Amino acid sequence: MSVTQKSSRLSRLLFVLGGLIIVVLAICFAGWQYYKTTPSYPLALVIDAAQQNDRAGFDRVVNLDRVIDNFITESAQDSGLGLTTQAVTSVREQLQTFTPETSAAVKENVKEEILNRIRELAGPASARPFLVTALAMPFVTEIDKTGDSAKVRINRLPEVELTLERREGANWQIVSLRDQALARRVVSGIVKQLRQSPAEIEQMRKQLRALPERLPQLPLLP
Repeated sequence: MSVTQKSSRLSRLLFVLGGLIIVVLAICFAGWQYYKTTPSYPLALVIDAAQQNDRAGFDRVVNLDRVIDNFITESAQDSGLGLTTQAVTSVREQLQTFTPETSAAVKENVKEEILNRIRELAGPASARPFLVTALAMPFVTEIDKTGDSAKVRINRLPEVELTLERREGANWQIVSLRDQALARRVVSGIVKQLRQSPAEIEQMRKQLRALPERLPQLPLLP
């Protein structure tokens, strides 16, 4: 075989390999772009935000107002939380009367509790890169998606449930987080800010004491 033939064969081989690489990269890119439209992606984002203490990133993924409202609402719906409907109604009404400064402080406290909880579940920030966390989400969670709403349960912690929603043309956001021990921390902190009689506050605190004191420590990811 002449040098010219060998060179021509090598050129064709390199051309084919280059084409295959381009096709594979295009498939990977298209797959990643699709993955970013699924509920799994914001779960990975919120874990990364918690590990990196990225509060702006957290705010983009978590609708904190909805999460707080759902924490309080679920207190009346979930017998394990123990709050009466009347007490919950009072809490929700008084939240609307908070000054901007008090409201901001309450939200920061709730945000910190959620961030700490996510760190407990996800492990240290240096444990894995974001891509690994993102690709692991479908395997460590059970996602029940219906239209623009999704329920997410963690395989190792079935008592923890998240609700995600998206509006048309918008990204998925976490709007609800069911976790009894975390709910106790959050609602207890809010109750301390309320302008209620000592008897009402003491009644709420007694009801909240029925909740578990400790949060499960089982890691989210292996």
